[in-house]
Amino acid sequence: MKSFRIFVDMDKEEQYLNNMAKSGFIMKNYSLLGIYTFIKAEPKDSQYRIDYRVFKNKVEFGQYKTLFEDAGWEHVSGTSYSGAQYFLPKLSNMEFPDIFSDAESKSTRYKRFIKQCISGFACALIYMFIMFSEYGFKFNNFGYLTPGLWDKKGLNFWFAFAFETPFAILRILPLIVFMIYAILSLDFSFKARKLYKESLRDTSNSRL
Repeated sequence: MKSFRIFVDMDKEEQYLNNMAKSGFIMKNYSLLGIYTFIKAEPKDSQYRIDYRVFKNKVEFGQYKTLFEDAGWEHVSGTSYSGAQYFLPKLSNMEFPDIFSDAESKSTRYKRFIKQCISGFACALIYMFIMFSEYGFKFNNFGYLTPGLWDKKGLNFWFAFAFETPFAILRILPLIVFMIYAILSLDFSFKARKLYKESLRDTSNSRL
């Protein structure tokens, strides 16, 4: 079973996965496109925990997983570049409720997520700037390059328009994709920043 969901609030994402497990669907994998893959199993109470980290290389990623494995947590899903890392407690570790030692260290996962969102936003802007600088003439005509297309009349226009439309879509599609990616990255960074501030406020209140 596959399910499409996008979460910024990692606590809500953990609850979603726990509820799915209670319904008999255990997460097998999560893709960067927001697609969860579940397998059918016996309903059970689970304690999914999510961290957010991106690693420079596979060696660093392997050391990270080993650290959690030794602490009694099974790495369920996540890659060195995916950011989101999913864990479940091993049977011998059920008495430990969280992968974080305190609320402050838990809140820093949002800080890392914000940094990744801002990096993605900046990369998308650079790409779009290059696209407009190098190929701006294409976008002035919505990606249509047939000479005199807009001056044609009747069937000649519609035939030429229909013929070139698939090519025009392919020319402009990367720009649209990166534009959407930039908007989402900026939106996610603002939402994550709000969650980060709320988590810090909750941490401060718990100390009083």
